[in-house]
Amino acid sequence: MVKINFDASVFGKKTYYELVARDADGFILGGRMGFVEREMQIEWAKMLAIEKRIKVARSNNWNYLELKSDCASLVNCFNNKDYDLTTLGHHMREIYRRFNFFNFFKLCWAPRCCNSVADNLCKWAKTNNCIKNFRMDYLVEIHNFVLNDAIN
Repeated sequence: MVKINFDASVFGKKTYYELVARDADGFILGGRMGFVEREMQIEWAKMLAIEKRIKVARSNNWNYLELKSDCASLVNCFNNKDYDLTTLGHHMREIYRRFNFFNFFKLCWAPRCCNSVADNLCKWAKTNNCIKNFRMDYLVEIHNFVLNDAIN
């Protein structure tokens, strides 16, 4: 089972996203941070992060996924996608169809304190204006975020 935490933020006309993948024991397997030059609402930004996560999971052949977000409205929208008649709900149903590739998939809410690595990396991507994939051999800055999360 691979657990993926993700975060997104909007600043000006850029949307920043970040995801961190961990195994069942909590070890970091890798992740991705980056941005797109589009202004959007936060739910749409976090949905963009879900789409990026799908690509990362498929490219790594991870078939059992648990996705965690600190955005309760997005998780509720996903879990009630069949009843949501908004544009957001329609797009969520489109994303859900892409999850047929996986053997197991779950999207659940995580308190902000449990999403601190993803949150800090999203801020780091915004500060450095960068797009970066990383695996287990990640940068010192990422290592510091992971250590602070493990200690707290």
